[in-house]
Amino acid sequence: MPDLPLRGRRIAVLAERLYEDLELWYPLLRFREEGAETVVVAPRSGEYQSKRGYPVQAEFAASAVRAEDFDAVVVPGGYCPDYLRRDPHSVRVVAEVAGRGGIVAAICHGGWMLCSAGVLRGRRARRRCRRTA
Repeated sequence: MPDLPLRGRRIAVLAERLYEDLELWYPLLRFREEGAETVVVAPRSGEYQSKRGYPVQAEFAASAVRAEDFDAVVVPGGYCPDYLRRDPHSVRVVAEVAGRGGIVAAICHGGWMLCSAGVLRGRRARRRCRRTA
């Protein structure tokens, strides 16, 4: 797979309570290291706790962002997607980013959000994993 230049790209990482720690933090920090402007978006701005009690600060409420401002959106797993898909503004962000050809990444249970946003309608989804060792 070719390297994608991330400098100057804007990526939303979605958050809600009980997110899976590494599935939110690892993409967030790696994208930042590669020069992308990466922000945390949630149903409301403020602090959210992971499954293990680690906090993340949501900088923006989903109702206050425009999907066209993002090149990609990441949906982490944990119980987070089950809560996110109940928020129509979060669902809208995912649906609109996907609808205009942006990249939508769903980790683990994040696929639930793709279903709720209608992103998978008429498509076949497959699990993709990279094995090491």
